[in-house]
Amino acid sequence: MSAPGLARTAVGCMTGTSIDALDAALVELRGSGLGLRVSVRATASWALGPLGDDLRRAASGQPAPAGFFASLSRRFGEFHAERLGAWLDALSGAPDLVCVHGQTVFHAPPDSWQLIDASPIVRRVGAPTVFDLRRADLSCGGQGAPITPIADWVLFRDDRSARAVVNLGGFCNITRLGAGGGPETVRGSDVCACNQVLDAIARSGLGAPFDEGGRAASSGSPHEGASSELGAVLGAQRAGRRSLGTGDEAGRWVERWGGSLRAADLAASACAAIGREIGGAIGACDEALLGGGGVRNRALVGAIASAAPGVRVRTTDELGVPAPFRESVAMAVLGALCADGVAITLPAVTGVAEPAPIAGVWAGLEHFVCTPSVQTR
Repeated sequence: MSAPGLARTAVGCMTGTSIDALDAALVELRGSGLGLRVSVRATASWALGPLGDDLRRAASGQPAPAGFFASLSRRFGEFHAERLGAWLDALSGAPDLVCVHGQTVFHAPPDSWQLIDASPIVRRVGAPTVFDLRRADLSCGGQGAPITPIADWVLFRDDRSARAVVNLGGFCNITRLGAGGGPETVRGSDVCACNQVLDAIARSGLGAPFDEGGRAASSGSPHEGASSELGAVLGAQRAGRRSLGTGDEAGRWVERWGGSLRAADLAASACAAIGREIGGAIGACDEALLGGGGVRNRALVGAIASAAPGVRVRTTDELGVPAPFRESVAMAVLGALCADGVAITLPAVTGVAEPAPIAGVWAGLEHFVCTPSVQTR
């Protein structure tokens, strides 16, 4: 690892609850701890293919023997290793650290499982790798989610503007950054199911993994009854003020209405309901910064903007973080904070009484030189 004070490089990896692709971001880091300055150097994405089907099966709760999960964990680690290794070889070689989220196959606090075997990554890439980021928070009584708000503060804080960083992933979560506020002022929460609903509609009604660009939703007409019913489900999720996960996908709504509505109308109904809920959750702020795969869905983005009047809605691209890779960049930042001894979760966000000063599990520590410890107290 680079000596303190010098630039470091980190790779962040994410496969969200949509389980469609592995996204990676290579970033350059200057400074340490909460003083990090981050610039994105490269991004890449690889479709999961048949591996995604097995990960989706694991996340669905379908019974499977222990050997299935053991093999899947190894294969998923090897998938990371092969793709990252070839990509980094073509760029600048091994980074100073890698941070991988793993695949969430179960989340119902106090239990959560982000499945991955990180050893193949260390062997192929040749860099210390941190994973299992949520465990420390869960063990201290927190919800283990959301975990990106402190990274959002590092990346997107502003002295003059109050910002809401909106992740349009399988589930939507929002980080709220007050103008000029420190880490102790950061707030964040899960909001509702998002791409989980839209992708389920695409798979069942369009025969596609997702609604490309939101074209189907844009061509459809919202059904008032369907949209209102979904809105009630999503509203209850938001009002629960808890981390969302297994059982919160709103799959029953898709099944209930999928047989009576055209896929385009069902997608339009979902975008309208999801947009209303997210727009309402954004609240009083100057700007909403959208990131995640859902930014490609024009119908969804339009619904959010309509539901948040008076708020400037734009994507994180405008601040130097490619919107589809916002979580991957955040993972790289979280990995650096773990290396620097900074607690990566916040009491006001996860509900943890006292955040664990050491988070994540490291593999490949023979490559590792720690920078000075900094705490978020």
